[in-house]
This record gives sequence, C-alpha cells and structure tokens, in this order.
Amino acid sequence: MSSAEPRHPRFFNLSSKSSRQVSYVLLFTLLLALVLFAHTFQLDRIPTGLFFDESSIGYNAMTVWQNGVDEHDVRFPIYFESVGDYKNPIYIYAVVPVFAIFGISEYTLRFTSVLFYAASLLLTFLLATKLFHGNKTIQLYLLASFGFLPLFFTISRIAFEVISQLAWVSAVGLCIWMVFHEEGNRRLENFKPLLCGVVLGTFTYTYSTSRLISTVALGVLWLVYFERKNIRKLFLISIAFIVCLIPLAWFTLKFPGAITSRFRGLSYIDAPIPPAEKMGIFAHNLATYFSLDFLILHGDNNLRHSTGQGGIVYIVTLILFLIGLAYFLINNKFDRFNVFLLLNLIISPLAAALTSEGTPHTLRGMLLGYYILLISCYGLKYLLEFSHSRVRTFSIACVSILLLYEVTNYQVDYFFRYPARSVDAMGSYDLKGSLEFAIGENPKEIILFDNFAGGLYNFQFYELVVTNPNHIPILAAPAVMPTPGACIIYHRLSGAEEELDKYPLAYTEFRSRTRPSELEKQFGAEPFSGVIKARCYQDTQ
Repeated sequence: MSSAEPRHPRFFNLSSKSSRQVSYVLLFTLLLALVLFAHTFQLDRIPTGLFFDESSIGYNAMTVWQNGVDEHDVRFPIYFESVGDYKNPIYIYAVVPVFAIFGISEYTLRFTSVLFYAASLLLTFLLATKLFHGNKTIQLYLLASFGFLPLFFTISRIAFEVISQLAWVSAVGLCIWMVFHEEGNRRLENFKPLLCGVVLGTFTYTYSTSRLISTVALGVLWLVYFERKNIRKLFLISIAFIVCLIPLAWFTLKFPGAITSRFRGLSYIDAPIPPAEKMGIFAHNLATYFSLDFLILHGDNNLRHSTGQGGIVYIVTLILFLIGLAYFLINNKFDRFNVFLLLNLIISPLAAALTSEGTPHTLRGMLLGYYILLISCYGLKYLLEFSHSRVRTFSIACVSILLLYEVTNYQVDYFFRYPARSVDAMGSYDLKGSLEFAIGENPKEIILFDNFAGGLYNFQFYELVVTNPNHIPILAAPAVMPTPGACIIYHRLSGAEEELDKYPLAYTEFRSRTRPSELEKQFGAEPFSGVIKARCYQDTQ
C-alpha cells in the first residue's frame, strides 16, 4: 500500500468541522431525549396526587368537551368560575383536545402542561438561534438549562394554567424580534405586526398576572421601538391587541369585579393604610423576588410550586445572568431588543408584588426566571468571546460542570425525595385507590365525607377516571353517618376518622400501601402514607 494512501477508513477521516457537527447533533439529540423523558416520566405520580385546582381544570375541560358547558352549565365561557375564583381559559380549552385524543386521566391532564412547556422551549430556542446567530454552544446550554431549570420543570409537571403564560411570553419575544429586527417578505409586512398584536393580546388570557403584564409590555414596546419607521408596526400591534381584549371587556361589564375578586382578597391595595405604607410593602415585596433567598437558596415555600430544595434558578444561571448584565454595560450592547428584555425583566414581578399572600410566589413571578435565563445566554456569549483560548475553555468547562452537577442534584431530589414531601401539599393522594377499592366492595352507595378543601373537585374528576361498572351511586356530603352497605371516603387529617370511630359498625378499610423501592431508599426517599382513606361497612342484610 502506498504511503500516500489514507491509513484509516474514510468513515473516520472526518474534518474537524464535520466532527464538531456530528458531536453537536449527537449531544443535542441526547439532551433533547433526556429533557422529554424527564418531563414525561411518572407524570401522573409525581407530584404525588392531584391538587384540587388541577382536578377542577380537568373536570371543566371534560364538561366542555362532552357538553360544551362548564361545571355551572355556562356555554363555552370566557372565564371559568371554579374553586371560588375565575380561571383563565387558554389552559382549560387546551386540555379539551388532549382529552379527546388521549382520553381522560391524571397523565393526560398534566401532559397538557408538558405540551405548553415544549412549545415554550421550541420558541425560545428559535429566538436564541436568531439572537446568537446559531451559536451551537449557546443552543446546547439553553436546551440543558431550560430543560431542567427548577422553576420550569416543577410547573411543567402540574396542571396549572400558569404554564400557558410561559409559552405565550416565549411567542411574544420571538414575534417582536421578527417584526422589528428581521428582514422578510414584504407581503408579510402587515401580517407579522398583526400576529404579534394577537399573541400579545391573547397573552392576557393565560394567567391572572398577565392582564397587567401584557398591558405594561405594550407600553414598553412603544417606549423602546418608537421611531418614525416603526409607527405603522406599533399601531398594527396595538389595534390587534385591543381587539383581543374585547372578550375581556365584555366579561368585565357583564360580571363587574368577578375576575379581580381574588386579587382584591390577596392584595393590600384596598387596605385602610396610608399610601406611604402601601409603597413600602410594594418595595419590600418586589425586593423579595430579586433576593438570593428566592432565586437560588429556598425559592417558594409552597411544595406545589417547588421541591423545597434550592431556588427557582441554578447558581450557574444566576452567575451567567450577572455576566450578561455586565456584558451589556461593558460593551454598550443596549440595542432595542436588549432594552426590551431588561425592562420586561423588571416589570415581570410587578403584579406579584401587589399581593402579600405567599410572597415571593413562584407562579406569580414565573416570568422573572424566563428573562434571567434568556439574559444568561448573553453571559455565556461573553465567555465565548474571550480571546485567550485557555481562559475561554476553562470558563466553558466550569459552566458545563456546574450545570451538570446542579441538574443532577435537582433531578435526584425531584424523583426520589420530593414525592414524599409533596403528599400533603397536593392533598389528594390515594383518592383514586380509595374509590377503586370502594367500587370493588360493591356497596349500596359511596359517600365522600366532604369536609376538606377542594375534596369535591378531586372527587368529581376521579369519578371520570375510575370505572364504575355497576353504576354504584357516588355522592358527597358535609356530614355522614355510617350505615350498613355504605362506603365512606375521607381525608386522614380532617378529623373524619375520629368522627367515624364513634360508630361500632364492622368495616373493611383501604390504607395506602406505598413503600419506597430499594433504589429510592438509596437516594434518601422517605416512606409516606396516603392522604385519603376509605371504609366500607358490612351489609347486615
């Protein structure tokens, strides 16, 4: 063989550029597969049990799908009255086709959140690709960090309407970039601003805080992009935005105060205190959302919104975010879109700061995490621009190792230790098992001892999920007296057990038999018992 001939097969004789491309594709595919797997794995089991807000959303989606009405027989409502409040429509209507295609279950109810999350990930990835000219390192960082960020991961695995807000804000950012920074087909010159206005207008219907945030965001848009060449675009966006508010205006006129009643109950705005004190409360609340305690140490104390370990973002995310801010300052990179991002970062927790209950509140301040993550990409861009190759390589290696460590630690905690912590926070674990047990006993009737918060909504949803072949009557009552041939389902912390113990009737009982596996024990999983129990009394006839 001649010395001029290649010493290796052609398959391995890849150029450096080709090798990097192959490595990128493989790593991107692996990361995407891990993200999708983690978001869908045991979706119906973790968090442990459906919270009653989830159940009410599922129940209303079912009634709309089957009969075109909500739980109060209102036909295709704009807002859904449920759980003492009015729920926003976008998430509930999105559940309807998911139920229609995949059936009604805890999994499909929460899978709707995964779909909204996936849409947000895709839209943010497209935006980042445009912002950073397809930089593959930034793309991989965004996929890994967005894919496993504690804030997004936790919320994307529960059926709360707020996840639709994340998808919409991602669409808003991409639309604004396409309208003001992207050259395109002149035939779409009017279409893109109108589409942008529709997205910004319908953003109002995703979550309660969006009503304020979307309006302020429109004002910010005018402030940042106001110049002669943009006036037509701004007017088209505003017109479409206002048209989208017509259903909201109609509903507000027909039901004055309905959609703001919960806000008034949570806010200090109407409290009989001096304006200076209200401003002080607002400033204090706003500061908590930017505190290290909320961002990286403890986050939200509500175990429905977080795992109870760490904050809403990773340490590496916050470091890169601060580097990104420095990048803007040092390099004078305050172009219009960057200014738009920074101003939206500031306004994102404004609505949340007007409430006092649960402050800082992850759901109401969720968009803060979104802008922190997006700006952190600029921090990574700054590291990638270091002229000294060894410093650049060391910096990227540190980011990669720290991100890998934080993601791994969070995932282990979420899947092995968080389930036990989430049981009481969700408040319905073993309702399905109790109902299946009761039906299996074939009683004369099944009664929910309805003396705990949200129990009826969970009960109504699980009636749809559990098969009842003998059509046993199922009802709820605020007080019950055991009778032969009846099964009673109750909450273990509601005092019902002590009440039922007063009656000396023979019964069989359902108790949770869930135990951690040996693997789960190795990772520190704790044993836990169910929230819901059932007693079936023997028929003496």
